[in-house]
Amino acid sequence: MSYQLVEDLQKKAVPAITVSQACHVLEVSRSGYYAASKRRSTAPVVCAASVHLRAAFAASGRTYGSRRLCAALRRLGVRWTATGYAA
Repeated sequence: MSYQLVEDLQKKAVPAITVSQACHVLEVSRSGYYAASKRRSTAPVVCAASVHLRAAFAASGRTYGSRRLCAALRRLGVRWTATGYAA
């Protein structure tokens, strides 16, 4: 939330406020602000196998364990091992 305030201060302040000044006033780090802005700009990557995994788990009534989920995914043709996706 503080990082959003830094951005708002930059946009709405009449005399221009630098990132450094806004971070100092709000007591947050500049590196944290830039890291948060980078996280917001990139969309999370969704693995197709994880979609199948979640669907199989939901279809089981949330009762399948890892071994049964692996077997269910193998039946669907997804290469999945007990430790994760096998590319």
